[in-house]
Amino acid sequence: MHVVWVPCYVPVFYPSPYRINHCVHPYQRLYPEVNEGVFVQSASSMMGVMEDARTVVEQISNSKDFANEVMGAAQESDQSKVDTLIRSTGVTSSFQAEYNPDRLKLNMSSSAGEVECCKLTVILRWRL
Repeated sequence: MHVVWVPCYVPVFYPSPYRINHCVHPYQRLYPEVNEGVFVQSASSMMGVMEDARTVVEQISNSKDFANEVMGAAQESDQSKVDTLIRSTGVTSSFQAEYNPDRLKLNMSSSAGEVECCKLTVILRWRL
């Protein structure tokens, strides 16, 4: 049997004079104070967006003629007619309608001042 000597290097760490203490007292707050104002305003605006989405969905589910018109305009790629039909339901929120051969997608949003505060996406399929 042969013994082979393999040198081993063990690093030695010296404390740095520039070391930053990352220890945090358990009762010290790491995050800024909570200000719920914008959050509450976003929730309030979202209620209006949800009501508009409900209005559109109810119109589609209750009127086969309306559903047929929306689908027909989408199949013809008539974006302005799709937008006009959706707006005719009484929607006041801003929205963007997208469609393809399988579904209608409505991105509805509301703004607080100049900032978009809430967004709701509704996807309704018409083909599986």
